[in-house]
Amino acid sequence: MAMRTLLATLLATGAAATAAAQDPAPLVGFGATGTAAERQAEQQVDASLGQFDLDGTLRRLTSAPNQVGSPHDKQNADDIASALRSWGWEVKIEPVRVLVAYPTTQKLALAAGDHYAADFTEPAVHGDPDTARRDGVLPGMESYSPDGNVDAPLVFVNEGLAKDYDDLERLGESVKGKVVLVKSSGAGRWVKPRLAQQHGAVGVVIYSDPEADGFPKGDVYPAGAWRTDRTLQRGTLGIDSVLDEKGAKALQAAHHTDDLSIPVVTIGYGDAAHFLRALGGKAVPLRWQGGLPLTYHVGGDATVHLEVASPWAWQTLYNVIGTLRGSTWPDEWVVRGVHHDAWVYGAWDPLAGTTALLAEAEALGKLAARGIRPKRTLVFASWDGEELGILGSKAWAERHAGELAKHAVFYLNNDTTGRGFLAAGGDPSLAALVDGVAADLRDPETDASVQARRLAKRAVDAAAKGRDASGAIVPERLGTGSDYLPFAHRFGVPALHVRYGYDRTGDDESVPVYHSLYDTYTHYQRFGDPGLAYVRLLAQTNARLVLRTANADVLPWRYTPFADALGKDIDRLQAGAETAHREAQRHNALVAADAYRLAAVAYRQLKPPTAVDEDWQPLALGALRAAQQALLAAAHAYDGAAAAAGDLPPAKAAKVNAALRRFATAWLQPAGLPRRPWYRHLLQAPGRKEGEDVAPLPAIGDAIDAKDWAQARQEITTTTDATRKATGILVEATRLL
Repeated sequence: MAMRTLLATLLATGAAATAAAQDPAPLVGFGATGTAAERQAEQQVDASLGQFDLDGTLRRLTSAPNQVGSPHDKQNADDIASALRSWGWEVKIEPVRVLVAYPTTQKLALAAGDHYAADFTEPAVHGDPDTARRDGVLPGMESYSPDGNVDAPLVFVNEGLAKDYDDLERLGESVKGKVVLVKSSGAGRWVKPRLAQQHGAVGVVIYSDPEADGFPKGDVYPAGAWRTDRTLQRGTLGIDSVLDEKGAKALQAAHHTDDLSIPVVTIGYGDAAHFLRALGGKAVPLRWQGGLPLTYHVGGDATVHLEVASPWAWQTLYNVIGTLRGSTWPDEWVVRGVHHDAWVYGAWDPLAGTTALLAEAEALGKLAARGIRPKRTLVFASWDGEELGILGSKAWAERHAGELAKHAVFYLNNDTTGRGFLAAGGDPSLAALVDGVAADLRDPETDASVQARRLAKRAVDAAAKGRDASGAIVPERLGTGSDYLPFAHRFGVPALHVRYGYDRTGDDESVPVYHSLYDTYTHYQRFGDPGLAYVRLLAQTNARLVLRTANADVLPWRYTPFADALGKDIDRLQAGAETAHREAQRHNALVAADAYRLAAVAYRQLKPPTAVDEDWQPLALGALRAAQQALLAAAHAYDGAAAAAGDLPPAKAAKVNAALRRFATAWLQPAGLPRRPWYRHLLQAPGRKEGEDVAPLPAIGDAIDAKDWAQARQEITTTTDATRKATGILVEATRLL
């Protein structure tokens, strides 16, 4: 049967509108109180969101597989563009040509015994018709896995992290010339194969242990939300040269990236159990034991055949960019984005968020049609290629780098979302903006304010850990993982990443069927957000964040939390370095005293560890701390002046906003960070350590990790100078107020 176009679905209205929106609280982004017209505009947005067909939109967006290169990914892009045009937005579809490697051959089998072979497909689930589809469904896989064909012993190495290889060495085992079996938890999938390769492995098998998101968490799908033994992940191992066509052609010829040359596959815990049972050898250390009902062994005595081959073919991404021109400051952009590509259907990740974006776009288009245009220009982006490594938004940002530097004042991102607590990560200067919006909205499950639920969650979590929960909720700086990456880390645009979920940080019970066939409309309606009440709330949240920024005479940033966060980052950097030094000294003292051998449990057969490099030079952070304190004083002064300021003449407001934009980019390094030049922000970059999301003061931290003390001193000076520059800018903005 022919499917209706998304446009028809998006324009349809529900049978009955939701109850009228309550009168909102004072609008942080509009000044101290907000005008009656601004409050009325938000009420009109709420009314539009209440009538928008969220269910029909999500159903349509998830009606076929949506990976890059699929017909439906392109269809969604076209339909999103058509819908935006129908609501009065100026729209462009900007294509990007990229190299893609989806495996067409994958084999993993025992070479002896029953010759058991892994199955890279997922069975249909009763009651979820989308799971019965096979046309266009990618198998469980790792995109950009190098091609390879190996026969080698299989070794289990827990999560495949550095400390696991240390334990393996103490067990007297090695992965050299072997295939490594590792859990998917503990670090990003791109870390594990590269670390295995460094230790001499010839192949990697990643599996989802049930302890992370399987039956120990709750009933598995369809009885409950959690991952079954046949649920498979899909993901990317990354490709840095993909936007450089000349470099990408070299990778295409080699069938592997510059830094990874061994084949990688992913399996479910049902298949993993069979391979784990085939492994003999020593029992694993206690912390390696997973959630399967068997004793885990290191192995090395069972040989497997591992084979991967991919076409390494060119595909096209389709970024959809909608623009609603501002009435007063059209040259200042508020950018709002969420991606539309997915691994298979993608209801949780990311199309519930895309549904929210479309609802917002229609509501804001209706306002503009009534003559109520935002003061700043809105740029709504539906990105493609996020799942392959944040490719679409990176390409767009690079193409429009000059425009972003001149015009962008704010970037708002969504990705995965569910129901529960509001999580907002990003620039600490945006804390007051988030608080004001959260206080203004009602939580569908409790009828308390969203802010009250945020505070309650923080208090309960803190009490469980014996910690204090006082003070403001400050967004934590962004690491990696979604389309905010180029805006926050390369161009210094103040950014927020917003979602709803039962875990406030988004790290635990976020997507129980992550990157699998079962991330469907049916699963999401049953377990993600029944009735889509939180998708509507997400749209309300986003719309207020966008409007309060776009319509503020002076950008609604507050800098005391920013300066406080910098102080905490300095403390964290110094404490981390000093702790690592103390631990190395303590470890080496125990090695020298033969303490590890004497304290060992005999049947575990652990050898004593070797000594580690404890090279250390103290960090002279006094000047940086003084600069941070000066910034804190300037921030207090600015925030007080901003709170007391009345209406400013347009020319003066423009000067203040220009200063705030210069403040945001004061820590950018034009040539990039010394050890990773694509990233340019001295205060934030993705963490390079296993399990670390964001690195504090990354230029300094990278040098410390490399024990390059001369460079560390230079980066401290550079960061200090940038902080002083930012302080001067903030003092100037305060004088203008």
